[in-house]
Amino acid sequence: MARMTPAEATAVNVLFGYLVGQPDEPPAAVVRAMETLASRAHSRLQAGVSEVTVRKQWPSAYDDGQ
Repeated sequence: MARMTPAEATAVNVLFGYLVGQPDEPPAAVVRAMETLASRAHSRLQAGVSEVTVRKQWPSAYDDGQ
């Protein structure tokens, strides 16, 4: 699998930070997309987001068994 550039990984981190700060939970599809991006970006992030972090933040997005 191709790895993200540092700029792309930073963009994922910025988006994740924005979503965490919102009062309403994002749609499950958005959370799952963030998990996918976070898993690609994780190797480039020093202290950032991983797919595990996304799942912990919004566990209800995974309640349907996916």
